[in-house]
Amino acid sequence: MADPVVVAVANVGVALTKVLLRACDSSVGADLVGDGQELVGTLSRVLRRTDESKNQIERRVSQALMTRMKAMRERCSNQGVDPDLLSGACTEVEIILEKIADDGALLLSAVCSPESFPETLREHANRRRMNIDAAAEPYFDELVEAVTAEYSAVAPWSPRFQIEAFKSILSGIDEIQDNSRRSLQAHEMTHEMLDTVLSNLAEVSRHEDKPTRIIFGSRPDVTTGSRFVARVEQDQLDELITDTTKQRTVLVGMRGCGKTQLAASLAKQCEDANWNIVAWINAVSRESIQGDLFELTKQLGIDTSDLDDRGEIASRCLDHLKNAPAADRLIVFDNVEDINHLTRLIPSGDGVRVIATTTNDNTGWEHNNWTTIKVGVFDRSNSINYLLTLTKSDDHDSADALAERLGDLPLAIAQAAATALNEDWILAQYLERLHIFSSQCVIHAIPGDEYRHDVSTTLSMAMKSALDRLEESLQHIAFQQLCILSLLAGTGVPKRWLDPVTERQGNQAYQGAKPELDDQAHYVLTALIRSSIIQQSADKAALTLHRVQAQVFRESWSKEERPVAYNSAVRLLASVDIDRLPSDDSDARFQETRNLIEHLRAFGAQDCFHYLRDYRHFTSALCQAFTHARDLGLSPEALSLEQSVDTLWGLQVVDALDILSLRSHLAYAYLHAGRSADAINRYEEVLSDSKHDLGPTHHVTLTIQNDLAYAYYWANRTDDAIDLFEQVLDERTRILGSDHEDTLMTGSYLALAYADADRLSESIALAEQVIENRDRVLKSDHKHTLVTRNNLADAYASAGRLNDAIKMYEYVLEARARTLGNTHRHTRITRNDLAGAYESAGRLTEAITLYEQVTKDCARILGEDHPDTLTSRNNLAGAYESAGRLTEAITLYEQVLTDRIRVLGEDHPLTKTVLENLEAARRELAQQEDSSPTEESAQED
Repeated sequence: MADPVVVAVANVGVALTKVLLRACDSSVGADLVGDGQELVGTLSRVLRRTDESKNQIERRVSQALMTRMKAMRERCSNQGVDPDLLSGACTEVEIILEKIADDGALLLSAVCSPESFPETLREHANRRRMNIDAAAEPYFDELVEAVTAEYSAVAPWSPRFQIEAFKSILSGIDEIQDNSRRSLQAHEMTHEMLDTVLSNLAEVSRHEDKPTRIIFGSRPDVTTGSRFVARVEQDQLDELITDTTKQRTVLVGMRGCGKTQLAASLAKQCEDANWNIVAWINAVSRESIQGDLFELTKQLGIDTSDLDDRGEIASRCLDHLKNAPAADRLIVFDNVEDINHLTRLIPSGDGVRVIATTTNDNTGWEHNNWTTIKVGVFDRSNSINYLLTLTKSDDHDSADALAERLGDLPLAIAQAAATALNEDWILAQYLERLHIFSSQCVIHAIPGDEYRHDVSTTLSMAMKSALDRLEESLQHIAFQQLCILSLLAGTGVPKRWLDPVTERQGNQAYQGAKPELDDQAHYVLTALIRSSIIQQSADKAALTLHRVQAQVFRESWSKEERPVAYNSAVRLLASVDIDRLPSDDSDARFQETRNLIEHLRAFGAQDCFHYLRDYRHFTSALCQAFTHARDLGLSPEALSLEQSVDTLWGLQVVDALDILSLRSHLAYAYLHAGRSADAINRYEEVLSDSKHDLGPTHHVTLTIQNDLAYAYYWANRTDDAIDLFEQVLDERTRILGSDHEDTLMTGSYLALAYADADRLSESIALAEQVIENRDRVLKSDHKHTLVTRNNLADAYASAGRLNDAIKMYEYVLEARARTLGNTHRHTRITRNDLAGAYESAGRLTEAITLYEQVTKDCARILGEDHPDTLTSRNNLAGAYESAGRLTEAITLYEQVLTDRIRVLGEDHPLTKTVLENLEAARRELAQQEDSSPTEESAQED
């Protein structure tokens, strides 16, 4: 019999879903917009997805409420309250929802005025509260709060809200048309709002389930249906959902025991419950952890444009999680090889739960406050039931014998069942085939005493069975695909790399050169996925081969097959073409570059180079990764390719130009990883070799010289930088001419170095010449030209030419706001520089206006504790002080001082500077008060 509380909660979920979808019928579009055909079309597309949205919203709401209700029911039992009273509370909440179902204004309020919405809904609840038993009132109130939270979270993405917003905007347009006295400004604002709503409608039409939270990483898909096996470890993990005190939990067990599946199942539950963040981190190395945290930082909207070091970026991400408002958040570190890789990289914060999976069972977990859950193999009954259910068999004895031979290892049990099912063998036949296969083939045991020899045999059988079921002409394609997955990073290979048809289906502009081969690759890959050999991530974007299966496959290669495997992987890496992605789609280019770096690193870490037939493929892939990493700010992550570069250099099998380029790229990665001394050493070695191999005036040699000079500048070796920049500028001017971009780039760098050395007149003259030449060759608002212009304005200001500096800053600010956006980091820098120039010129009102805007933008984009935010507040306080607004200055100084003490400590120089400013402002205010006439003396006067 169904639990009445469960039924009641489900009904609440249904009722809330109806509220969010009410009135979404096909006639709404025409009634609302009349002749606006474009809007009708957009709205209709939204309405066609109403049924799908209903299922998604109802499922999300019900699961979230069930989680809350489970905890409430347990408390009822512990406090001696009849849990069935909760059913009455649910009924009253359902009645509330029915009453507000047609209140479109309330729905808009939940989205547009979230701070006041809870109070509005509580007013409705108070009218029903009198119908609740006194003992159940606290639980009724808690349930109302839960419904309020879910209502607010889901409302913005419901078709109902889109329609209500649409009505509101159209109403505003009607008012404009009916009232000719409305101002043009209001008219433009209304159209801007309409554009926003239309954009939202279009976005909904493109995405069936737009998330309201961050879902990050390539989480493995979760086994469902007959393949799902309930395990006691899952019950322990489920407690984390309601118990916020369990902040760190580690799943420990041998490979193939199902740790990752358990973690993935928990992650899916949290996703379905609409947790604020559910992140899946690849933890096979410290570099991969930092890389994923880097990408998570970006998805969280945390600005890191002022940082290059991945460790610092990861720290900023952790600070954000720690200081964020309380919310349910899950971070999973999958496949931790060494607990030390997690040092200073473990998130914390109110509501944050961290899960790690590892085969490494050492005491370090206990000493670092981790709760350990030992994950073993299946219970024998689970193994038997799984085999019998999946194969639709009743041969209990054969299932028991097979489970015994496989040691109840979940991976092996699953592969055995899948092979038996795919081959249409009964379990007794599978046992017989297992014996024959083991005796006929040389099967290498998996390292580790806990693995049975038959596990290797079972996994090998599964792969051979999958290959044999394909046509002979397709088997070599399948073999290559499996080789690639077994050699590249275990985090998963992007599906589009192996299956071009996937990309072709989603991109009309796809230029497939070999559609027939693409179709064959797609067919083969689909067959391997259906055979359960290859696994897909939950979003179907990444493909993986289980690490144990990959190891067994690698051990099975013959002498002839091994070179084929390594060369297949290299050719795939060389085929990745980042430039095919649109130049303005930086997110896609960023992710593609990061994927390429990760898989190059994994491949290069293996003893494989002597198997390669053509090193140019690998070299080409490395060069592409370094080049795009430099453009996209991923150079610190590209430092993980050092081993591959050094190996190729040592083998002396790569073209001299290519190896010089790779070594120079590596030096640049060192520089932006904060290792300037190592970068300079690398650059000096490469420059020496380039002069020897290519000559002192070769364009590659000059490029390396320019980069070395920049490294000197970066390391505050200004004189050395100037000497080398001057040499490069002379040579490039002589060889390439004064208008060549390489020449202009060196001139711009040299002007910057002159300014750093206080040689302002030379800096200004050179920068002005560079700008004149760049304006002739490039556009006046080209990003390179704007960098030089901003640097020139700095030099003007340093030289006391404030009017010239202000004019230049104003020009750059307008251009950057127009081309980069009003809140781009470069735009904020120029706005702050202009505010400083205004302040120096005594134009305090204009300075304060700009400082206030910078402070507001920094706080919103970077966070309250970001160094840029604190600096901008300090600048604003200084401007208030200069303008005589001492009370405001003191208040702001006090705020900055408190924040800097908390973030940097009392002894930090920046903290001491703020304290000095604060004390000076207080003294000035005190002096003013002392010198002001008292009220009594004023009356006498």
